[in-house]
Amino acid sequence: MRAALERIDSLRGCDLEQLVRDREACDEREVLGGYAPYSFKLASSLRHAAARQSRDTTPDEERMFAESMATWPPFEETREALERLSSVYQVAVLSNVETRVLRASLDLIGAEVDFLVTAEQLRSYKPARAHFDAALERSKRDKSRTLHVGASLFHDVRPALEYGWNVAWVNRAGRPASADTLPSLEVRSLRDLCKLLLC
Repeated sequence: MRAALERIDSLRGCDLEQLVRDREACDEREVLGGYAPYSFKLASSLRHAAARQSRDTTPDEERMFAESMATWPPFEETREALERLSSVYQVAVLSNVETRVLRASLDLIGAEVDFLVTAEQLRSYKPARAHFDAALERSKRDKSRTLHVGASLFHDVRPALEYGWNVAWVNRAGRPASADTLPSLEVRSLRDLCKLLLC
């Protein structure tokens, strides 16, 4: 994401780390506002985050940023971890992005999963319940035998806990969890998760 932001002329000289945090906060509000293609939500969240630093992005810059999402590099251990997990467990990806973008991301990673659940398919965004219900239906497994793995407290950890799932929080930044958000497992990377799950 940062590489895509660095290519936007209107953002030159701004605090990119703050911009990333602000965009994530804006994204949380965007997904609560009903369904529209995620590329629209992403562009809107960039526009509002830039405005917090008194920057005005152009429609072309917003579109370019949204279109770049399929090329954002994964974390370095992602391919190996997905391969290891898939050798033992059924693996699915529950995502707020469009289906074609998620497929392109998986192609970039070079990994296969058993199935995808996207906001485009459901016309709904996490943290709403639809992704979680669809995953259980497609997996044909009870949630007691399912582990939801996610990095976002807002989109993944809190809602999955609320819906009664087992949850692994990938806490790469080492942030403290709140008293009402206590996952079943907490790891710093997917590699660490594989070690804990003995795969």
